[in-house]
Amino acid sequence: MNTSVILASIFSPGQLAAIITIAAVVGLLIIANGVLFYLIRKHRERKLCTTRLQEKRDALLDHLRNITDDGSLVSGGIVFSDVDEPDEPDTEDTDDEEDEDEEDAPEVMTEELGENEDITQNEILAVADMSEYTRRKLGYLGDEYDNKRYYVRYRYGFEAKLRAASDEVKERYTRIVNELALFKSIKIKTSFRGQRFYKGRKTLGQIYINGKTLCIAFALDPEAYADTKYHGIDKSDKKRFAQTPMMYKLTSERRVEYSRYLLMHLAEFNSIVPDYETQIEPVDLSARTPDELFVAHALRISVLGEAPELEGEAEPELTLDENADEGASEVAVSADDEADELAIDTPEGRIVFDRSFTARIIQADDALKARYSELKNHILSYKGVKGRISWKRETFSIGRKTIAIFAVRGKTLMLYLATDPSKFEDTKYKVENMSEVASRRKTPLLFRIKGDRRTTYAKQLIDMLLEENGVAHVERKPQDYTLPYKSTDALVKRGLIKITTHNGFGFAQDKKQ
Repeated sequence: MNTSVILASIFSPGQLAAIITIAAVVGLLIIANGVLFYLIRKHRERKLCTTRLQEKRDALLDHLRNITDDGSLVSGGIVFSDVDEPDEPDTEDTDDEEDEDEEDAPEVMTEELGENEDITQNEILAVADMSEYTRRKLGYLGDEYDNKRYYVRYRYGFEAKLRAASDEVKERYTRIVNELALFKSIKIKTSFRGQRFYKGRKTLGQIYINGKTLCIAFALDPEAYADTKYHGIDKSDKKRFAQTPMMYKLTSERRVEYSRYLLMHLAEFNSIVPDYETQIEPVDLSARTPDELFVAHALRISVLGEAPELEGEAEPELTLDENADEGASEVAVSADDEADELAIDTPEGRIVFDRSFTARIIQADDALKARYSELKNHILSYKGVKGRISWKRETFSIGRKTIAIFAVRGKTLMLYLATDPSKFEDTKYKVENMSEVASRRKTPLLFRIKGDRRTTYAKQLIDMLLEENGVAHVERKPQDYTLPYKSTDALVKRGLIKITTHNGFGFAQDKKQ
């Protein structure tokens, strides 16, 4: 007899519906209990694994403390001076974009900046202070260079950044490397940009410094730790971190401890066991001079141009021409903004002194120099802003985008900004629109700075421009960019002023010195 007929003869339709509902609920409860049991078991297994790893780690650290006096150990395989050739940056270069109208620009950086190579420093370097190695590399071996000085830019590599870092960063680095010293099969390789630790052909992680922050990237899956306290930053979309996508910023003691746990986890995944017979040596992170770092390939030097001589050197009087009339006219200054040059009339013709931007700053009055130094410090206090001095101007850029230009005309400091001048019509900022000038289309706003009030307004204009571009302000120690006054003859000898003569027929030629 059919089962449904039998049930229908025993139970009413309502009772059958209730029985089916109860059976479905019981089935769902059984399935839920099975899933819950599975999850609880997995959680206990993971907790047990974590506990065992922590116990192993603690045991290894205890053993280290027993075989050392002070616990400050690093792998003996790390020798900072034996670095590889610098890695090529995998990001687009961020050199400043050249203006279309640039002429006679000084020698500029030959190195391209990578994404994280953001620590640079500009200063004046005397050839006499260079080692023989540095002079040979930069091409200043002849006696004629002994008394010369040059504007240079230092670009710091990993070792240089680490040696210049705070004691806190150095201590955190040492603790991380101490952890790596537990494993004999893990090797550390130092390059200009950072350190890579690996086993065989497999990269296990990277150590580098971004700005002033010590960072470590692991060959771990960031998603596996996303919901744990050990979660890091997923860098899998970056080519540099293709093998080590989980990045950790070591900004606190807690994060250092978490990173040490992750190192243990990484070793467990790769079947790496500790070895207590490894030769242990302390690492030397003491300060080094730029010259010592350059010799060790930890710092790169880019020559930007020749610097004026030191204050106090003898400066002969200007002699323009032996045959010039005693009654030759006095030096005159043109009122034209683009042709603001010193000129003198002689029987041979008109002699024009083409002054570079650096020469204009050197020969400016103290008030202009102070405003220039103050504004330059202000604009460089924004993250990523780089400055470059050419013959006629100083250009400030972020990446390839020019944002501001300094020029000097007479006793006026000229500020050109890459923003729309029409926004400031009928405001206290008395700006000028230079968009019709071909060379100023990228920086059409002109603001002339002649006093303290306009200096304050210039800062406000710079702030508004960079805030519009989403550029963050950073803490930066101000530098003194003023330069001591030098005579015209001294600047001519230094190549910071060029002399051309114009005869009666309108032809111009360089005057030989």
